[in-house]
Amino acid sequence: MLPIPDSGIYKSINEHNIDFGFLCDWIEGSILFAEDEFSTTDIVQALIDGGIYVESDFAMRIVMEIWQELERRLKCVAPRIPFSVSDLRVQRITSWQDAPAHSFCVLLSFAKCYKKWWNRVSDSDYNEQGELFELLTQESLKEQFSDWQVKRTGSSYTQSVKLHEVMRQVADWLDRPIKPDAGERINSRTKDAGLDLLCYHRFPDKRAGFPIYLMQCASGQNWNDKVFTPDLDLWGDYIDFVVRPQKAFAIPYALSEADFREQCILVKGLLLDRYRLLAASRCRQHWESPMLTNRIVKWATPKINQLLRN
Repeated sequence: MLPIPDSGIYKSINEHNIDFGFLCDWIEGSILFAEDEFSTTDIVQALIDGGIYVESDFAMRIVMEIWQELERRLKCVAPRIPFSVSDLRVQRITSWQDAPAHSFCVLLSFAKCYKKWWNRVSDSDYNEQGELFELLTQESLKEQFSDWQVKRTGSSYTQSVKLHEVMRQVADWLDRPIKPDAGERINSRTKDAGLDLLCYHRFPDKRAGFPIYLMQCASGQNWNDKVFTPDLDLWGDYIDFVVRPQKAFAIPYALSEADFREQCILVKGLLLDRYRLLAASRCRQHWESPMLTNRIVKWATPKINQLLRN
């Protein structure tokens, strides 16, 4: 199995002193990247050997809760599950390279629980990571909402885009006018004003008043700081939408039911976590494009190799 995370999982004697999500991702990553199969007993023994638990029965209680969470996660992506969970064992079905979007999201989640590893392998420039996640989100939405338009508006990791260019692009796509004084409102430091993807559905009558989502794709550890973006009031100052757009927010992390509800309230719009994104496999099993698959594999391979050497 992978090493026990160096953050969020601490010695537990009378109570579980762990981040439940970190422990779930540790087990999920272990079967994706490290082992062909292992059992609940193997996990308990690893936690005891790692000094997290002393009493095996107490450790088994949390492992069984994790088992239920893993089963819930797999139901979201079935039938394309990269591993199976039985009563006592978890078993890999396919290589991580054959589940690129799934593996990419798990690796991004590891940034929080394997901080020492992430500091060694993460690039100083996070633009490529962000671009890959935007592309993943775009392809997932196109698969799940095939009659919607899903446009990337942000900069690529090789080319930046100024806000006035994004604004004009969005206005052209939506066939809406830019407000006369919009240029005066643009702050050069605003960049893309928190807008990464534009999602909309036009009707055959080509009239205004169709559904529009302005989406932020947050792949970094500080995603909580971005839940209030894009700023709909700010965009309403730029473009005459007629009908106010809705917000959408995408992250590669797996949220518990309670956390998901709380973040929905903060986002005040559509929230896509890891398993909503990966639900594209319910429409088509291998929904990732060859281009995206190849880029993820190239990006992830050295990071996984370094993780396995820990």
